Amino acid sequence: MTTFPAMHPFTPDELAHHIRTALAHLYDQAYLQNHPLAAYLEDDARGDQVSRAQQLRRTLLDLIELLRPQSRSDVPPEATRAYAILTYRYVDGLSMEEIADKLSLSRRQAYREHAKGIEALASLFQEQARPAPVPASPANGDRLAVAQAEVDRLRQNAHLEMVALDQVLAGVGELLSPRLQQTGSQLLFPPPQVWPPVLADRTLLRQALLNLLSQALDAVPPRATIQIQVATSQETVCLRIRAQGEAAPEEATPRSRAGVGMAVARNLIEAQNGQLTVQREANVWHAQVHLPTAVLPTVLVVDDNEGLVRLFQRYLGGYRVRVAGATSGPQALALAAELQPQLVLLDLMLPQQDGWEILKELQRSPQTREIPVAVCSVLNEVELAMAMGARDYITKPVSQQALLELLRRWLGRLHQAG
Repeated sequence: MTTFPAMHPFTPDELAHHIRTALAHLYDQAYLQNHPLAAYLEDDARGDQVSRAQQLRRTLLDLIELLRPQSRSDVPPEATRAYAILTYRYVDGLSMEEIADKLSLSRRQAYREHAKGIEALASLFQEQARPAPVPASPANGDRLAVAQAEVDRLRQNAHLEMVALDQVLAGVGELLSPRLQQTGSQLLFPPPQVWPPVLADRTLLRQALLNLLSQALDAVPPRATIQIQVATSQETVCLRIRAQGEAAPEEATPRSRAGVGMAVARNLIEAQNGQLTVQREANVWHAQVHLPTAVLPTVLVVDDNEGLVRLFQRYLGGYRVRVAGATSGPQALALAAELQPQLVLLDLMLPQQDGWEILKELQRSPQTREIPVAVCSVLNEVELAMAMGARDYITKPVSQQALLELLRRWLGRLHQAG
């Protein structure tokens, strides 16, 4: 944890006030780097305002973490509430009203407990003070290393789960509001609608988007407009971010910290199986964030050998793919209509109703005609299968590698499970 010299000039009330204002602007890099508390960081951060802002943010988050009760036994409820309120407010980005509802508190009580939490942080801050400053680290330390250490700290406790994107965006907008006001900029969200949940870590995703939008504000002139659009598919949700300032292109000079900030955002997004691309032209800045949906793609295997379904399930056990099985024509047609799988693997040699008939039935029904079918058979009937409407062909026996290659052709990137 970052420590501070003992000789700071603040009274207890002033110290609590400064901690409160720093937390209110926790993700505003420009604000933090000039904050009164940042002037009392260790020497290794003084020579670099960006590192200083990052260290101040990290220190405040570490101080909050020190309030976490070590065990539930013999812990007064006030201590648990203080930690919960500060975490919900400054880590999760919830409003005080949402926090009060979450903890079943009145708004007045929530604000009172919040004030107690700030006082506790001020006391911890004072306890961390040392009588003498530490010797300086190597001059102008590696900013990327500092940033990567912060990312690694967040990744250690990463937990991928179903995350509602609209809630994350709303929280990001609230946290970024002071910076937007400071630069005279505006953040435009897409109209409210139902998007598929993404598979992400809520904290990492929020931090990545905050970092990315801060980079957008740095990359264009003041009085910028940042517009976010959302595009969805079965496998991914794509955030398209466009930032443009009012000034002429020659006035839009990138800030020197962009390399570090982009590396942090990229690492956080990739830690959630996502992808980030950024493009800059004149005074316009573009970014795209691709995140996997939390909806599992489904593959329907139609084969009278139930062992084959279990084999394919083992092959795909390490991937986020749902494998369903059907052993007869009627069952296959019913499941295809119900599950709307992203791919059907169809054996040709089935009793009573063979694969050719099932293929024709799938194409005939409006509910299933758009579902791609790949024939999976020991027969070498590739040309006939394609002529009858199959979209792909794989020959038995099927290896894991062959199955993965087939699925990647139709499902795109396969995400690791868990």
